[in-house]
Amino acid sequence: MVVRRVLDNGVTVLVDRMADVRSFSLGFFVRAGSATEPASRQGLSHFLEHLLFKRTRRRTNAAIAREIDRLGGDVDAFTTREYTGFYCRTLDTRFEEALDLLGDVVLSPAFNAADVEVERGVILEEIGEANDNPEDLAHENFVRAFWKGHPLGAPILGTEKTIRAIRLDDIYRYYRARYVPGELVVAVAGHVEEDAVFRAIGRLLRRRTGGRRRAGAPERAPRAHRHARIHRKPGLEQAHLCFGMAASPQSSGRRYAGALFDTVLGGGMSSRLFQQVRERRGLVYTIGSSLNSYRAGGYESISAACASKNLPRVVDVTLAELSKLKRGGVRARELAWAKENLTSNLVLALESTVSRMSAAARQELYFRRTEKIEELIAKVEAVTLAEVDAEARRVLDGRALSVSVVGNVGRYTVSAAELAGAL
Repeated sequence: MVVRRVLDNGVTVLVDRMADVRSFSLGFFVRAGSATEPASRQGLSHFLEHLLFKRTRRRTNAAIAREIDRLGGDVDAFTTREYTGFYCRTLDTRFEEALDLLGDVVLSPAFNAADVEVERGVILEEIGEANDNPEDLAHENFVRAFWKGHPLGAPILGTEKTIRAIRLDDIYRYYRARYVPGELVVAVAGHVEEDAVFRAIGRLLRRRTGGRRRAGAPERAPRAHRHARIHRKPGLEQAHLCFGMAASPQSSGRRYAGALFDTVLGGGMSSRLFQQVRERRGLVYTIGSSLNSYRAGGYESISAACASKNLPRVVDVTLAELSKLKRGGVRARELAWAKENLTSNLVLALESTVSRMSAAARQELYFRRTEKIEELIAKVEAVTLAEVDAEARRVLDGRALSVSVVGNVGRYTVSAAELAGAL
């Protein structure tokens, strides 16, 4: 069970004790992501994530690296569209050391102009590497076109232009504005003592002041822009495609029906798309779907890769299966299988300290509370066939169906109108 406390300065602390493991995971999560950045400084959250590991008031980059290696386990960070996370997983005897290191990195940076220039070069290389990955590029092209003009459509890494524009002052101001107590969640899961953890985190954060959670205006929902985008890239052996459709946000009560629909559509080897496109026709090595939900909006995506000559058939078979699912609905046995799949994954995640720490933090960031596993399973089990069918019809209405293709596809074309007509 997750124990939740809000410190006097507004920091939320979550502790999930696991008696039968010999490790723990610790995470610092900040409500700062690519959707919270100025348009002219896209990539700022990710840039800051990199920079925080370069230097603190007490540690050099080399000292940080040595302590990370000495802790063993994992120490890492990541940036999403809506939050940034810093976490470590190590032995239960190293809690004080891990907290001191991660707290120092997140709470006591020593920004340096020379470090900014070094990381600028690293991030530009990272952008170049992402652009050379056709699977990532297809998905990024889709999101940017689908949510054009909305912060959720902005690239997490930024662009070459915006990264070159970021200065030390931009990073410092952004850190001071976003990394405040009211925007910070600290989560711990593993073999720890609750009271000792709360005391240690309280000591670490007792002098941390400077801001409560930002009230702000209600977030603007993204508007879906229907598109069909072909990025011709000679030299690739395969064509990579990403279909996408509007779906429910995190705040929607339909999110459990949406998760079950996603599982039936492309969530495993028994899914409609895997069976039809790979198993029966052998057109791809893998194909799958994903439900991507944020506070203000969401989208359902389908990703696949195939030989360029097979691209027209993959598109046609996928569209035919979407149409069949929209009109014929989900079968009762498919829903039963999807529920078993989701609930099993929820239970299996209980064995991982990282999964439990991350899940508690995500629920806090989105819902301001954490739910017991029994509550989550009950909500999944309560979803009816009619509710899943209704969600399928909403997602597959055709008005927002879009596709992004990257590959050596010759003269192949497909239009947004053709996609809509198929549904």
